[in-house]
Amino acid sequence: MKPDWHKMFCTGMVGLTFIAGGVAMAETQKDITLAPVVVTATRIEQRIERVPANVTVIDKEDIRNSNAKTIVDLLRPQEGVVVRDLLGNGKSSQVDLRGFGEAGPYNTLVLVDGRRVNEIDLSGVDWTQIPLGQIERVEIVRGTGGVLYGNNAAGGVINIITKIPSKALKGAAGISAGSYERHKEEAYISGGHENIAASLFASYEDTDGYRDNNDFRAEDIGGKVVFDPSEFLSLVLSGSYHADDYGLLTPLTEVELAADRTAGKPPFDKAETTDQYLNLGIDADLRGYGSIVTDVSYRDRETEAEFVDEFFGSLYTTQLKRDAKTWALTPRYVQSGEIFGRANTVIAGVDVYWSELDLETFSGVDAAPTLSNVADAESDTQGFYVNNEFSLLENLILSFGARHQQVRYDLSQEDVTGFMAPLDDTITERENAYSAGFTFLYQGKSSAFVRANRSLRFPLTDEMVETVEVAPFTYQLQLNSDLKPQIGEHYEVGIRHYFAPEIVGRLTLFRANIEDEIFLDKITFPPFGSNVNHPETLHQGIEIGSRVELFKQLTIFGNYTYTEATFEKEPFKNNDIPAVPKNRANLGFRIHDIVPGLVFSADYNYVGSSYAISDQANLFDKLEDYYTINMKLSYEWKRLEAFVGVNNVTDQEYSEYAVIGASGLNFHPAPEINWAGGLRVVF
Repeated sequence: MKPDWHKMFCTGMVGLTFIAGGVAMAETQKDITLAPVVVTATRIEQRIERVPANVTVIDKEDIRNSNAKTIVDLLRPQEGVVVRDLLGNGKSSQVDLRGFGEAGPYNTLVLVDGRRVNEIDLSGVDWTQIPLGQIERVEIVRGTGGVLYGNNAAGGVINIITKIPSKALKGAAGISAGSYERHKEEAYISGGHENIAASLFASYEDTDGYRDNNDFRAEDIGGKVVFDPSEFLSLVLSGSYHADDYGLLTPLTEVELAADRTAGKPPFDKAETTDQYLNLGIDADLRGYGSIVTDVSYRDRETEAEFVDEFFGSLYTTQLKRDAKTWALTPRYVQSGEIFGRANTVIAGVDVYWSELDLETFSGVDAAPTLSNVADAESDTQGFYVNNEFSLLENLILSFGARHQQVRYDLSQEDVTGFMAPLDDTITERENAYSAGFTFLYQGKSSAFVRANRSLRFPLTDEMVETVEVAPFTYQLQLNSDLKPQIGEHYEVGIRHYFAPEIVGRLTLFRANIEDEIFLDKITFPPFGSNVNHPETLHQGIEIGSRVELFKQLTIFGNYTYTEATFEKEPFKNNDIPAVPKNRANLGFRIHDIVPGLVFSADYNYVGSSYAISDQANLFDKLEDYYTINMKLSYEWKRLEAFVGVNNVTDQEYSEYAVIGASGLNFHPAPEINWAGGLRVVF
């Protein structure tokens, strides 16, 4: 029997509030420390209480004390975040901010050290490209970041910030093991002299996975160099190489799921990836005339996948090869000073991206596959933006900004077999974004905010092409000329209140009216489906969070999110957007230093029911709600660190991901109870 989660959560939140009220009186004499500094919300360093948005910082202490094995494991308990992990290893996970469902990954912008890592096609974000051990912190900014970041930021922005090398010689080496024959080895070293510091890391991971043909192997190596040739100039050069290979899984029908949750396709379908990047950051202080911050980056990501199917007694093999290259130049000017005796900060910048995507398809029966299809796509993007923060009063900040962005696509595809007409088209789209908000500072670190924003999302290259059957077994590729850019009007109001220096509560109300929301419609356009614009959708809800640190030995945290995401006009008027649970909750605690060096943490996660992906008509049963409980025990002694953790302690059987197929509901089951443990040496 599932727990009464409403009762559990409300009891937990009432308890937190009661504790906060009781302890606040005793804490009022403590010195008020500054809130964390974030960079994602404004593209410059900013104290979190000054940001007109619901922002969360997952710092290195949170990462160390969590039982996470991947970045998406860190995101899963956060308010307003829904994670759907298809393979159970983080590789092909979908992360959704504020209820966009299946299109969530394309409405959530993901950055690594401020560098955009979203792809121009439907391949999504590769969440394994940065090892968890190299992350300093993760910043989550909920609500659109359209002015500062442009495309893909309708639901919010997630910035993964990697470790900065220290001048003192430091290092670490560790090994971990766990369920499904998983093991991981990693090492890190950092040091410097005078005005230069550098770091180097390497790791290797191997696991068989929860299901058949669910193996995953990855190796990573990379580093960072910080060079300050003068007090007015700083250079940061970073790069990494990631390679992996893994099995590909097909979803299970309800009958197959009941028979064997761990079943997978015979071990023929597989894929491999190589992903490498180089980024140069330049920060030039103009000596009283502001500063210029510039990032120049290059990324090359290659993927190969192979699928084997039985075809009239023979094996039919399809191989897909994908090579994506991206160049980026993102200079911006920052000036902090005074206007009319009031503090003012302006940031103005240009974002230039050029992406090239080459695709090849090979196919064949009982023989080496031969080339059957060639496709190329290029994307040229230019965005111009300005954002300003002006202190109307010492404790009242006005923020406003605007962006103009345009993108040009060159799309071509050739079917070398001659069964499909070629495609060769060019299209240019332009859109604008704006933002305006107020932040009111009061009582130390407490603040309240209100803001309005306009977001934009351009179609992805895959969405701009559709396959049309012009005659029996004869198909034609054509430009999806009816598809328009998606725009949204966003409104939110929130408060961050400190009952005491170590007791904070957060409350945010949000509403987003999306026009021409882009999604794949398989119901109106069978059998392949078509990417279309829905005239109007509504995303609205409430986010509540709290964190209490008591007696220096106990930390309690919890959050709750309620989200309504609905189609507001025909053909699916009043239906729920699939894959958006109305209710999400998390409640946890951490006990530390009762025994020096010993930390015990546990958390409870609840995800409510939702319709399966592609069920815009809401015809099928909802995917069942589920909960998990995770625990971790860690110990530090001198230079040694050890930990053991258990995920899904109560051995729940659930699926984060379900989709409508020809046979009805199809599921990607999540792992049952599993464990991990490890040792680490630091110096």
